[in-house]
Amino acid sequence: MTDFLAGYVVPPSAGVAGDPGLKASRRSTGGTLSAFETTIEAGPPLHVHDTEDECFYVLDGELSIRCGSDTFSAPAGSFAFLPRGLPHRFQAKEQPARLLLITVPGGIEDYFHQINNASDDKQRHQISEQYGIRVVPE
Repeated sequence: MTDFLAGYVVPPSAGVAGDPGLKASRRSTGGTLSAFETTIEAGPPLHVHDTEDECFYVLDGELSIRCGSDTFSAPAGSFAFLPRGLPHRFQAKEQPARLLLITVPGGIEDYFHQINNASDDKQRHQISEQYGIRVVPE
């Protein structure tokens, strides 16, 4: 049986599930995608996802992106697609960058919640393994 999904609009400064940055979740989209409005400064280390494709629409600032062996500059107004299985990283250039982050399929918000509340590196590693996300050497 399929759950009934309804259309919805998230007003400015609001989010789903009590998180103002979370605009769409696995639960609100029937698993199809997750979307976040977020600000990036340092960005994550080089990593790879086994299950999600990651997309960005840069709202303000500029990102430096590495995906596989390619590097890109993504100023405001740029869209980036980072497919699952390819190591990637991204960081803001010169100042923080505000972006819309979209993952397909949805559910990475559960990973973010758990990893941000982990008590130590061992627990973070276990959570990452559970979600098929691995840091890879440069």
